[in-house]
Amino acid sequence: MKSKIIEKILFVLLFSALSLFVACGSSDENKDLTDSDADTSDTDITDSDSNDTTSDNSDSTDDSADTTQEVTDTTPDGADSTDDSDKPAGDTDTDTDTEPTNPTEPEPTDEPDPEFEQNAEGCTMIEVPKITMGGAYADEINGYLSPAMGGNAIDIIKILLMGDIKEGTYELGKGLNETYMNCEQCVLVWIDAELGAAKEYYFQTHGTLTITEVKDVDGINRTAGRIKNLILKQAETNEYMSDFTLIPSGECIAAEIVEWDTTNTPNNSGD
Repeated sequence: MKSKIIEKILFVLLFSALSLFVACGSSDENKDLTDSDADTSDTDITDSDSNDTTSDNSDSTDDSADTTQEVTDTTPDGADSTDDSDKPAGDTDTDTDTEPTNPTEPEPTDEPDPEFEQNAEGCTMIEVPKITMGGAYADEINGYLSPAMGGNAIDIIKILLMGDIKEGTYELGKGLNETYMNCEQCVLVWIDAELGAAKEYYFQTHGTLTITEVKDVDGINRTAGRIKNLILKQAETNEYMSDFTLIPSGECIAAEIVEWDTTNTPNNSGD
């Protein structure tokens, strides 16, 4: 009987201990759940910080947009710089109305000719009105001195174009043009000319002859041009007038400019 009482007491103690153990376990579990809730709350707080970060990023994006706007604002200045770089250095005028010079037309030089000034010293200066009538042939152009040097007969200046008649500038008194027999551009002066002869003859020794225009008129090459710084010295000819030889002690004559234009002369005009 006594042993049964002891067994009941032990059973009661064991049951109490088990109940207490179960009660403690439930309490810990609830505590863990409470901690989990606390952690979830902490996570919510972290999410709030994340929102703050997003706001900061948005501010950064706005700053980037501002920077982009500044770059966009500077683009027109860059375009202006590009346009300016297309201009030549020092060029501030875009006017292109100036007409180009014709490269095929020789331009007369206005520079002083020291050789002319030196060699013309002591020569008789002559004047020749502009020649506007050509002869019967393209290779002969006749003009007249004014005033005349000689007596009552006329004084004639003859320009003979023996070579290829084309635009260009040619030296007189040099190369082939040094002698009458070989000259391709020849200049002569006849003093007191009559009946196909003259009292005195002069032949070129210095000057430049420029043909500025060649024009076909009825199958003849008529020309326009000028002679600058012309010097001629007295010469003698043979009975056939096929050559002219300078006289060493002869006189000289000179003209600063002689101009002609026979482009309006018709064919078969005669001398």
